Amino acid sequence: MTERVASALGDAADYVESAVSAVGAVVGATARRFDERPGARVRRVRRLGRIPLPYLHDVHPDARRRTPRELGVRTIDVAEIAGTAVGGGQQRGSDFLPLKPFRSLNWMARWQRLRQASDRLTVLPPIDVMRYDDSFWVVDGHNRVAIALYSGQAAIDADVVDLVDPNRPPSEPPESFASLVEDSRELRAAVNRSASDEPSVAPDGDPAANPDVPR
Repeated sequence: MTERVASALGDAADYVESAVSAVGAVVGATARRFDERPGARVRRVRRLGRIPLPYLHDVHPDARRRTPRELGVRTIDVAEIAGTAVGGGQQRGSDFLPLKPFRSLNWMARWQRLRQASDRLTVLPPIDVMRYDDSFWVVDGHNRVAIALYSGQAAIDADVVDLVDPNRPPSEPPESFASLVEDSRELRAAVNRSASDEPSVAPDGDPAANPDVPR
């Protein structure tokens, strides 16, 4: 009798453990789905905007001693973009947008146009980045990175300059000249098409008037 009771209790314990694991898996999956929702993503990225944007030469002072090497246009992961490679990092948050005191009317108008181009799925020019080991640092295109972060874009085209450690061999070969020329032709054609389709925006356009625009 005692053995049967112990066996039944063991089966019940296994069932409870299995049920708890199943509930945990469901909760975890639900949390992941919730985290992927646009509203949750926008709130998460807005919180990043309170943190100053890291500056390459503050984080890696030896970057100045490395040798720049052109790699050409590549598609890189947005998650691997670590900060800015130009001065003024304290004027931007980690969402790559200027802090509110630095948002001029001219910037607001450009941000509106960029948002509209992104909403129309317009092909935007590649950003310019420097690569330090496994991370990328923006030279030009901070607003385009911000668009990618707020929209949940996983990858972005970038013209990459590798900062080569003189004590280590290059990590990958540069883009061939013929490929660079072809990429340049395609890029100019895409930019010309998008420019001809882009509507004008009043210079006093205010992104705060659009609830979908991060503030």
